[in-house]
Amino acid sequence: MSNLYTSFKGFHNTSFQLVSQLCGDKLFLTNSFQGLEKEILSLGTGYDAIYMFGIDKNLRNGIRIETCANYNGELVTTSFDIVTLEKVIKDLGISYIISNKPTAYLCNAAYYHMLKRNRNTVFIHIPSMKGMNPSLMNKLLQMV
Repeated sequence: MSNLYTSFKGFHNTSFQLVSQLCGDKLFLTNSFQGLEKEILSLGTGYDAIYMFGIDKNLRNGIRIETCANYNGELVTTSFDIVTLEKVIKDLGISYIISNKPTAYLCNAAYYHMLKRNRNTVFIHIPSMKGMNPSLMNKLLQMV
């Protein structure tokens, strides 16, 4: 199975730190709307699944799974198997919520552009450095 793991650039970004530790294909996105769109559009199409990670400063020791993105008034939903992902998350004891309300910044734009290329994509928000603990980081590494 060919998976792609993405995060945003920045050494002090927990999503960057997580994805850096994973085996497999990785894409570190530019922190700009035009840059990330260009990077996503230049990707190949041969991935079975895409796991995208971004940070949410309001999260503490838990994650949020995004099910859709809304960009320029167009709503796009994932076809990723969220039910199976939920089972894995529960088995690992990770606190989580599932959101059907798109965010409004770079994460949403990245998710939108990726979903337009591959609907079998999931975006997972994780805590920033302040809200992350080593146990959660290890569980996230096991999750994917």
